Amino acid sequence: MKTTYEKFSILISCTFIFFGLINSEPSKANGCNESVKNDVVKWSISKIESSDMANVSSFTCDDAENMNKMNSDQISITSGRKRGKATICLSDEKDYPCKFIIGFINPEFDAATALSEIYSFTPPQSSQLNETVERLFLKPSSLIQ
Repeated sequence: MKTTYEKFSILISCTFIFFGLINSEPSKANGCNESVKNDVVKWSISKIESSDMANVSSFTCDDAENMNKMNSDQISITSGRKRGKATICLSDEKDYPCKFIIGFINPEFDAATALSEIYSFTPPQSSQLNETVERLFLKPSSLIQ
């Protein structure tokens, strides 16, 4: 039979492991990211890799396969949130703008500024003053040079 101290130690260890998994940062060494063959998706990821404003997200082999099937002209990039972190999202569906998370924006940057800088895009100026920042949508196929 375990002592109270041993039970407490096990509980603390499990708690640290659990929270470590939840709060772990996305890594640059990713499982199936190399399986991406779609040129627009590859370009979009390479822009994140060369930036100091965001980190590339890891994704499953199924996600990589589904990204390869997307029509390059239909792909859009926008921002989203997951577990309190700003994300870079990729989708080919207007009703589902965050179909795939391809990156996490570093906390010191706001999403619109980060997307504009990472993808060298100047958003159009609004004709009226807004108190909130509008969600930015980019078409990477029109940005690739």
